[in-house]
Amino acid sequence: MKFKNSNFVKLATYIVLVAGLGASAFASCGDSLSAMAAAAAAGQSHPTQPSIPSSQHNSDNKSMVGLWSIQFTIDGNPIQDAYQLWNAGGTEVHNPNVDPRAGNVCLGVWKRAGHGTYKLAHRVWNYDTNGNFLGTINLSETVILGTGGDSHSGSFTLDFYDPSGNFLTELAGSVTGQRISVE
Repeated sequence: MKFKNSNFVKLATYIVLVAGLGASAFASCGDSLSAMAAAAAAGQSHPTQPSIPSSQHNSDNKSMVGLWSIQFTIDGNPIQDAYQLWNAGGTEVHNPNVDPRAGNVCLGVWKRAGHGTYKLAHRVWNYDTNGNFLGTINLSETVILGTGGDSHSGSFTLDFYDPSGNFLTELAGSVTGQRISVE
C-alpha cells in the first residue's frame, strides 16, 4: 500500500501517540474510530460485510433518511464497514463492525448541505481500557446522494484531540453507502 508522505507522517504520529499513552485498546464508540485509524496505520484491509440488495431507484428514497450499509476506505483500502441509520430529525446511529463488548454504537447529527449533499458529525469521548480519558475523536462525513437515492459517496475525516482539546492528528478517506430496503 502506498502512502503519500503527509498521510504516512499522520499515521505514524497516531501510532506513536497510542503507544506513548500505553493504551492497548479503547472503549466505547471511540474504540471503533480508533480501530479505523489503527487499520489504516497498519495498512490492513478490514473484512467486508456481504453485499446487501437495495431497491432499484425507489422514488421514496430521495433523502438520506433510512438504513445504510457503508464502507470507509483510505487510499482505496477498506478499513471499516458499518450500518448507519439516518433519522428524519437530523440524528444518526452508527453501528460499526467491531467487537460489541468494547462498544459499537455511535451517535451523530446530520444536516442537508445543498442539493443532494449531506454533512454528518460525531463527537466521541475517547478512553483507554483502564478508564483514563485520552481526549476526543471527531468523525466528519460529507456525502452526495446518488441518482435514485439508493447509494451515496463522499469523504470522511477522523480528527484526534488530547484531553485539553489540542489537535493531534487527522486521517482522511472515502466513504460509500448502499441503502438497505425491505424486500
